[in-house]
Amino acid sequence: MKDAGARRDLPWLLAIAAVGLVLRLAAVAQFEAQHPLAARVVIDEQSYHAWARAIAGGEWLGREVFFQEPLYPYALGTLYALVGESLCAARVAHCCLWAAAILLTGLLARRAFGRAAGFVTAAAVALHGPGLLFPSLILKENLFLPLFAALALALVRSRPLQGARAVRAWLGLGVLGGLGALLRGNVLVLLPVLALWPLGRAVLARERLVAVAPRALACAAGALLVLLPVAWRNQHVGGVFALTTSGAGTNVYGGNNAENPFGRATEFSFVRGIPEHEAGDWRREAERRTGRALNPGEVSTYWLGEAGRSVRANPVLHARILWNKLRLSLGRYEVPDNHMLDWDARYVPLARLPWPDFGVTGLWGLAGVLTWVALRAARRAPSIPCAGGASELALLFALYLGTIVLTVTSDRARLPLLVPLAAFAGFFTVWTVAWIRARARIQLAVAFTALAAAALLVHVPALPASDRAEDWDERDHNLAVQWLDEPGREDQGRAIAQALLARHPRTARIRLLALQHDLRYAERLERQQTADARAAAVDLRAAALAGARAVADDGRVFPRERFRANALAGWAAYSFGDLDEAERRFGLARRFDPDDPGLRGGEALVGVARCAREWRAASALLGAEDPEREAARRRTESVLDRLQVIALDEGLPALPRAEARQLAGSVQLELGRLPNAERHFRAALALVDGSATRFQLARVLVARARAAPAGAERQACVAEAAELVAGLRREGLPLYGLDAELEALTAP
Repeated sequence: MKDAGARRDLPWLLAIAAVGLVLRLAAVAQFEAQHPLAARVVIDEQSYHAWARAIAGGEWLGREVFFQEPLYPYALGTLYALVGESLCAARVAHCCLWAAAILLTGLLARRAFGRAAGFVTAAAVALHGPGLLFPSLILKENLFLPLFAALALALVRSRPLQGARAVRAWLGLGVLGGLGALLRGNVLVLLPVLALWPLGRAVLARERLVAVAPRALACAAGALLVLLPVAWRNQHVGGVFALTTSGAGTNVYGGNNAENPFGRATEFSFVRGIPEHEAGDWRREAERRTGRALNPGEVSTYWLGEAGRSVRANPVLHARILWNKLRLSLGRYEVPDNHMLDWDARYVPLARLPWPDFGVTGLWGLAGVLTWVALRAARRAPSIPCAGGASELALLFALYLGTIVLTVTSDRARLPLLVPLAAFAGFFTVWTVAWIRARARIQLAVAFTALAAAALLVHVPALPASDRAEDWDERDHNLAVQWLDEPGREDQGRAIAQALLARHPRTARIRLLALQHDLRYAERLERQQTADARAAAVDLRAAALAGARAVADDGRVFPRERFRANALAGWAAYSFGDLDEAERRFGLARRFDPDDPGLRGGEALVGVARCAREWRAASALLGAEDPEREAARRRTESVLDRLQVIALDEGLPALPRAEARQLAGSVQLELGRLPNAERHFRAALALVDGSATRFQLARVLVARARAAPAGAERQACVAEAAELVAGLRREGLPLYGLDAELEALTAP
């Protein structure tokens, strides 16, 4: 491509990129205004968001070996550090990255197939329907797409370079490849191929290998320049040498095992699909099977070996799985992973318009690849300036497709295929028109045969209709989970859960979801403080406990769901006051995950409840005759000691620690130890702001004011107590005469 031609076409490509930017900004605005999860990101999005917030807060090094690729969270964290923790800012940045991808892909197609193909390609990416939704999602693919386009363009542009310019270009290619591996682990497989690429060119061109060896070395050096600092960091914090992450083995196993016949992103029977738990769940299952403790590198090696053993044991099954993944990767259906784009489009009117999707761009692009390969093999490829890059682009497409097929396929994993496929779609469009005008029968026959073959791969569904329907239900399930704790949405979430239960009455996770909503609904009924509401709450709690027990004790249910059922049964039993059953169920759940903070918190709350019972029994005897009074005193001090252990355990959630503080403060208040009581209540409020704790603190302050002489200390106690009482009154809470006591203190 001549520089003058490139400069002439650049404004037009920029204009197409600007159109794509405006469309995505409009889609982001609709997403933020209407999508129920716009402000509450989930699963991988939540993981990236939380990670980026920690980085923005100064935690740059981290504490564990990376399990997820780190470049996107670090880029997002840098953005948060500059503009604040804004999801909207991240989404606008994603739109700009897509505009860059449109421009780069247009330049790539222009370089490989000519200026007309460049315009068609840029327009195809700008108008790509799924591409209108991706910028709203806090996902790494928004950064990887322009980077992959830059790598493909640099690869094609490096072809005519010689000497030092070629070495510098391949150094840059290595850097781009290394950055890509820090975004998607499958690129790590491509890096050796990329480093050997100059040697392959030399062999085909019958050049001396010695002459191009510096280019290969430069490419490897560029990749290592990016990856070695990450490997050092992993070794430093976790004692494991990993170039990117420790998740390679789990990723390979995830897409190559008998539990997953289509190789999709899915939850396994022993893994919760939540990033904060995934690494631990994979490790615990590997340790359970091997019977020994494993470090992150050993965990990855174990699961890689499990995938290999499964392939050797049933090669026919795995050949079918690979074929299924190939069809899904090339098919029109956008295979969900965290998000389902068609489901998200419910809330983005712009995305529901009939934009070209993979059924169009993928079809045309795949037909272009097949046509080019066939014509090159028959030595009838069209004469295009710098067309040698087209064959390499087809090879890059095949290699990246292979990395998806060998691991896990999804809409997110295959999105980068849009870069080469859009370019070949531009080629196919432009040159088919040219062949029609020229009546080039042989080329047209090849083109239409390729189009028919591509149509079979793209449009014949690989996934059964029942599985596609379950994908919709999965998104509804996730929404109902999120609405469990969202004020004002609880009833809508419960309605979704009940509808799902009607469709899938035997599915354990949906039964548990419905029971969770019933348990939360029982809590809301209790707050109504009417006899009928309380009776209904008791019935719902009893049903939730019975239902959770039934799932937990069913050996046919996956361990992951039995864990959830035991946890739910523990909370239901706790709400009933059945502390023995609650403790037993929490203990059973912790066999799945001994370190789960929620379960430890549940056990701590059971401990606080036991302390409350003991205190009530002991307090009734504090005024009795010895030796009962002395025994009651010892029991009281034992209660306070146990509460202190819970309160000081920073590994517990805030709620049980606050409950322990509040109960300890109440005990100290009843014993007349006002300074100790005040200290506990203030510590409880620092953990969880609760009206009951504020009421108790106000009681302490009133008691202190009553005992103090007139002066500054008394005035300070009265002023703070008055502020607390005023707040409780605004909330409409009963004061039990505390306001009258306060008024008596302020009376002249």
